[in-house]
Amino acid sequence: MDTALKLKIDLDSGLSIPKEKAIQSLGQSGIVNQLTNDLKDKPLFYVWRLIALSEIPYAEHLNYTKNLIDLVYEKLATPFGFSLSGDEKMFLPCYNAMLVSALCRLGRAKDKEVENAIDWINTYQPMQRGVEVSVPNLRFDRFGGCFKRTPCYIGVAKSVIALFNYRVSTGDSNVKQKLEQGIEYLLEHQLIKRLSCDRPVTDHILDISFPETYHLNIVELIRFAGQANLLSDSRTSKAIGFLQQARTKDSGWKISYRYKADGYLVFDRGRKVGEWVTYIIGKAINDEATIK
Repeated sequence: MDTALKLKIDLDSGLSIPKEKAIQSLGQSGIVNQLTNDLKDKPLFYVWRLIALSEIPYAEHLNYTKNLIDLVYEKLATPFGFSLSGDEKMFLPCYNAMLVSALCRLGRAKDKEVENAIDWINTYQPMQRGVEVSVPNLRFDRFGGCFKRTPCYIGVAKSVIALFNYRVSTGDSNVKQKLEQGIEYLLEHQLIKRLSCDRPVTDHILDISFPETYHLNIVELIRFAGQANLLSDSRTSKAIGFLQQARTKDSGWKISYRYKADGYLVFDRGRKVGEWVTYIIGKAINDEATIK
């Protein structure tokens, strides 16, 4: 088991680990070494590398992570949130939300750049159908239409998760109404299905993959549902049932999709049971056999 995952499991189980010992564990981690051995001056590289590091406890103390956050703030942050171009030309709600969640996990929820991004979600992101969105200088129609009569489910879900992570990190009650509205929208979709028929919302939503990518998937949705105490709601049973059926005979889960992009690193390799996805899913659904 990679030492970064072992550290995560130990901390989640309530063990008290001194910072110095935790940093030492990260220095012995193959995943951390891979994540910190290069840095390319590309917006998407920043995004995927920051998301990956945000999943690793104590990564916020690494010089690489600190430098990466500085680059994200310098090159991607705007007064209205995070844009892949640093201006209105490449602002996408899903990427804005993913960066918010990553920065919250890295302990940066109260930074002004994150607050700007949250303000945008809280003000403009629709959490229901039939809402017209008009934001000066932003052209969402160029990307296939983030906000048509039916808003892009990926953008909605990732924005809901971002609001949740922000509220957990800050206790800010100003996002409560929008967050509750978004949670209800996800539950109406049983997390993973279309409203009009019994089909997945997107082509990749049933993928088992970690860390998260642009393609919203069941792993991040079930983790969110677990963290937000939503799994007692019957509308999550379809997603839970799918994961139970996807479990291997070894009581774990295998990666079913490997995203490829500059800066992205899949944590589980090979064709065997994935230790990271098995732990993340098992912890979400409170499966004792898979969270030790």
